[in-house]
Amino acid sequence: MNTWIKRAMIAAGITTVMVLPLAGRASDGMITFTGAVTASTCTVSVNGDGANATVVLPVVDAASLGGTAGTSTTASQQTGSGTFFNVAISDCTAAAPSPSGDTAPTTVSVYFEAGGTVDETTGGLINTAPGGSNVEVKLYNASGTTVVGTQIQPGTLTNQPAAVTIASITASSETQWFYAGYATLGTTAATAGAVNTNVTYSLVYN
Repeated sequence: MNTWIKRAMIAAGITTVMVLPLAGRASDGMITFTGAVTASTCTVSVNGDGANATVVLPVVDAASLGGTAGTSTTASQQTGSGTFFNVAISDCTAAAPSPSGDTAPTTVSVYFEAGGTVDETTGGLINTAPGGSNVEVKLYNASGTTVVGTQIQPGTLTNQPAAVTIASITASSETQWFYAGYATLGTTAATAGAVNTNVTYSLVYN
């Protein structure tokens, strides 16, 4: 028999021995996922400009964010000026998922999602402007246009906005306030440049 064929057969035999034990291994358990898709709807608007809107941050100098380029900041991270904005939810209708038989949802909440612009370590939004500043934009809950609250971590349940009752929204509307502000990266001082980033959000019904 040809030497190359022998080697091929040996290699195939080894592969079979390695694969069979895996194929015959007993499972340890099963995870079942359940859920439902509802026909419930609400109208959402950011700063009164519709579901898709642009929030303009103030123009700040690098020194206000912990120094100038090439100079380390004295703290692990510096935050700077930002902008308050709101998400208004109105005209809600609650419908039971069909044909699951579940009851209609009673609350709705804004959920900021993970994505390519979200820094998994800091929770900030990564600046995507070509050649732009090395800062991020962080999102916070807010009380009106005066008080900045806890930082929101997009893509996790950490400090996401509280749910609101659909019944109250059908009679009027619900406005939730947020704050977006600049933040430096660790001990690296901010550099001058444009800032452009984004985040995706969804309405979640319960």
